[in-house]
Amino acid sequence: MTTIGHFRREGDGFTGKIATLAIEAVVTLTPAEKFSAKAPDFIAYAGAGASARECGAAWRVNDASGAVLSLKLDDPTWPEPVSGRIMAAEDGALPLVWFRRADPPPATAPAPG
Repeated sequence: MTTIGHFRREGDGFTGKIATLAIEAVVTLTPAEKFSAKAPDFIAYAGAGASARECGAAWRVNDASGAVLSLKLDDPTWPEPVSGRIMAAEDGALPLVWFRRADPPPATAPAPG
């Protein structure tokens, strides 16, 4: 797991900066309208003002991991989505920890019989 950014609470949402070898973006998380239990709690926007573009979503985390939000960002120019968790922090700068989703193990063919 690698820290690729930091977020701060702003009103009822979050604002942060993500920086990797290939990406540098300001991201704002704004509350989403919940239309189902699995719908995201926040919509992610890259950029600011009128040029901001939707780039992902975040869900509240209710487990003992210390995470505040689970985040998924995507863009057509990226080879795969960015998944991570915004972790709790006492100083107000909430780190975004990136992790690579593991592919499920390949299905094994049944033994000939």
